[in-house]
Amino acid sequence: MDEASLLLDQRSASQAASDEDVRAWASGRRVFVSSLITDMPDERAAVRAAIEAVGATAVMFEDLGAQDISAEQAYLSGVRSSEVYVGMWGPRYGVRMPDGYSATHAEFLEAERSGLRLCLFVHGETAGEMDGSQRDLIQSARNLYTTSPWSGPADLGRRVRRRLEELAAEELAPWVRVGRTLFRAREIVNDGRTISLTAAVRSDALHAELVRLRDNRAGGVPFASPHTALPVQIAELSTRTVSTIGHEERLIMVVQQQRASNMRASINGVSADEVVRRALSDGLFGTSTIGQQMGWLARPIDPLAQLRGLGLDDNVLRPVARVLFSERLLTEQAASRIDSFSLGPSHQGARRLRAIWTPPQVYVNKPDPASVSIDGTVLGL
Repeated sequence: MDEASLLLDQRSASQAASDEDVRAWASGRRVFVSSLITDMPDERAAVRAAIEAVGATAVMFEDLGAQDISAEQAYLSGVRSSEVYVGMWGPRYGVRMPDGYSATHAEFLEAERSGLRLCLFVHGETAGEMDGSQRDLIQSARNLYTTSPWSGPADLGRRVRRRLEELAAEELAPWVRVGRTLFRAREIVNDGRTISLTAAVRSDALHAELVRLRDNRAGGVPFASPHTALPVQIAELSTRTVSTIGHEERLIMVVQQQRASNMRASINGVSADEVVRRALSDGLFGTSTIGQQMGWLARPIDPLAQLRGLGLDDNVLRPVARVLFSERLLTEQAASRIDSFSLGPSHQGARRLRAIWTPPQVYVNKPDPASVSIDGTVLGL
């Protein structure tokens, strides 16, 4: 397989979820609303209405009620119990707490640490009256995340609802890799022996590659989703052509035995997890952390090499990069799960990448291993 010639169905990114699917996704989902309460009563009401309109639950400080814990503990607990964070940042930073952060800043940091999906909205930058600390917070956040402005409460409500619908579509149709093809699946079913998926494929070249894999009964084919990576054999592909530019695909794959890892070894006193972290840092960020201590036994690892120079739109690049990053660590058994993966917007050809993963548990009677993380700047994406 030519690793350099990925086939991406870029039009997959435009798939939207139906109202019914959005409500099913939102049901029971908690969305934490963060802002200065006294500054934005109308905005908070509009955001609450938008969240409830899609069927989710708005988590707001004014609803927490009397508790025998501090206010700081209460709102951070609210963040940790949520899946989505909506931050509305205006000109004022807010009163600093004993830890030196304002409440909204602390909530944002907790949402980052807890791996929540982030929806960030900024208002009042052009007025010239923004607190310096608030401007620093916003600029720091923009190293990793895209922010949206709003013109008034109604506009903010519309933007929040649209963003929640986008998150629903993204999570209901995850990107997958099958061989050298990458596309969004509508449904994935994995019983441990077979994996079946359905997808709306809009690329003729990608469809032709899936047909080739089926006709050859190809085995040892890499399969990856955001949470799974393993080799498969293509067992069945059925296609319903719905237009001249679209194919409804149903693909069935048989799970094959995963090859042994070659990354789970300590080298010259450096732990296996640290070897992986350094190799990823050197491959992704161009650092030189492997050094002579590990010599030829370790080499830089760049899971995103195939994406460099392609100039992909962010709505394609981010989920595809996560799939490829997850695939490398899971396939090589360097991680049992990927806890978070963030790829920031492009600034002069550079993007900040931050990822956290949990290594495999070597002994079942031992505590879970400590998480490992990398944070640096990627060029060429």
